[in-house]
Amino acid sequence: MKDYILIIEDDVLVAENTAFILNQAGYLAIHIIDNLSDALNFQKRNKITLIISDINLHGVNNGSQIVKELQNNILTPVIYLTAYSEEQIVDDAMSTNPIAFVLKPFTDRQLLVTIQIALKQIEEYNKPGAIDKPSSREIQVIEQIAKGLSNKEIAGFLFLSEHTIKAHRRNLIKKYQLRSSSELIAMSVRLKWINVNNFG
Repeated sequence: MKDYILIIEDDVLVAENTAFILNQAGYLAIHIIDNLSDALNFQKRNKITLIISDINLHGVNNGSQIVKELQNNILTPVIYLTAYSEEQIVDDAMSTNPIAFVLKPFTDRQLLVTIQIALKQIEEYNKPGAIDKPSSREIQVIEQIAKGLSNKEIAGFLFLSEHTIKAHRRNLIKKYQLRSSSELIAMSVRLKWINVNNFG
């Protein structure tokens, strides 16, 4: 069974352009949908490795709601492509534990780098018997948190969106069942994921 990347997008041009970028990079198993019914039907018949979704679709079943329904069946990582940055919209999407947000308009490189990082994280998480430790990108985020940088400052330093940093912080705290960023830093130091003595 193929491992599909599912694109959830109601703008045909954006959907086809995203699929073209992926195809050119060698990702050939791509499927595009724009509604919940088609998404659920496709999930029943295929294995979805990664979801790339717009947040707002038709003003009815928005992207994050479709992702929630899919994740209720099988927990699947998601990247959001969006032109929206309002806190309420982003907060609703946060409940699906996204790997990243890519703000429209985006370049081919921005999209591909985000997807490569996401697939690498998925590969690391799925390794049998692997130590359940953060990905290299997550460790970079933890290091910057430990330095006392704000989400906005970390985003600028790592060339990511501020929403992506918020998603990383939230996901890490949830993943390790912690209560705060301070506990995340303490655990990272204790397990030698980061070395605060190397901070400048």
